[in-house]
Amino acid sequence: MKNAVLGTTALVAVGALAAAPASAAEKIQLGVGGYMQSTYFYQDSDEPAGTPSRISDKVTQEGEIFFTGTTTLDNGLKFGVNVQLEAYTSTDQIDETYIFVEGSFGRVLLGSENSASYLMHFTSPSPVPMFSADSNNVAPTGQANTTYNNMFSDADKITYFTPRFAGFQLGASYVPDGNAETGSNGNAFSAPLYEAGLDRGYSVAVNYVNKFGEVDLGLSAGYEQAEVAAASEDQKAYSLGATVGFAGFTVGAGYAMDKDLAGVSDSDRKAWSAGVKYGMGPWAVGVQYSKTTVEPAAGADQDATTWVIGGQYALGPGITAFGGLEIDDNDLTASTATRMAGKTNTFFVGTAVNF
Repeated sequence: MKNAVLGTTALVAVGALAAAPASAAEKIQLGVGGYMQSTYFYQDSDEPAGTPSRISDKVTQEGEIFFTGTTTLDNGLKFGVNVQLEAYTSTDQIDETYIFVEGSFGRVLLGSENSASYLMHFTSPSPVPMFSADSNNVAPTGQANTTYNNMFSDADKITYFTPRFAGFQLGASYVPDGNAETGSNGNAFSAPLYEAGLDRGYSVAVNYVNKFGEVDLGLSAGYEQAEVAAASEDQKAYSLGATVGFAGFTVGAGYAMDKDLAGVSDSDRKAWSAGVKYGMGPWAVGVQYSKTTVEPAAGADQDATTWVIGGQYALGPGITAFGGLEIDDNDLTASTATRMAGKTNTFFVGTAVNF
């Protein structure tokens, strides 16, 4: 399967390039976009006895600046570039960065970007920006639940998406080295890394979107697998998702299972999420829930749950005020400097700006 995915993608890309004669199209002109999200939160927690005193409130932010551009050649092929800069000092200062080519055959993407299974996944709607019970931009207790398949994160990969037909679209990614990301730990000016972690992995996905009268429907399914260096088992991941929109409501759910983590047989993790959001005009409110269960090969299972309850209001084009409550709870018996054990209520207000 991995060879088939790589071969198909390579043939599409080579065919597209071979079909492109000298063109009078203009060079790509970069545009600038992105987002900034800032929040203040206050916490009420019941961390275990003996935990050092912790600052109870915090101001934090998340943001990226996007440099994007496209051009269309005389033969109809569309080429584009996307470079995403973190808006603050980070160990991964440049986030995703990739080139794509698009035509009647679909889209081929080469570079640092999430996998096909991740990008095509549907799940529950978050009622507010920044905070989410499923793949959040801020984790106020260090607890982050997700139903997105994310074995490879932004590792360099080749991804192909078919055109959408009768509501269906297929996607596939090939990841030679799950640890390699150009500019981070997979430098372009060095030989391939030694085998370590996830190698020669792939991701496949399908989703379906359609509208039936006043009802919008989205369904998704994804699968990922990779070899694990010095392990007898491959690591695998599955995901399912659905979203339905009608009369101002959006209802959604997601599920994911990671199998044989780090190549250890029967060391698994599963997560699920569900939520509902209602919006009318500039405002929206909702509630979202998620639960993650870690099932080690030996020892007791560990659960972590998250509720996000809140609302948002559009103050103007690209400017949104939001606020609400996040409730995190887990089975941990001891806290660390970056992860809170027990139950914590986090009250938050913030502003999100898209540009």
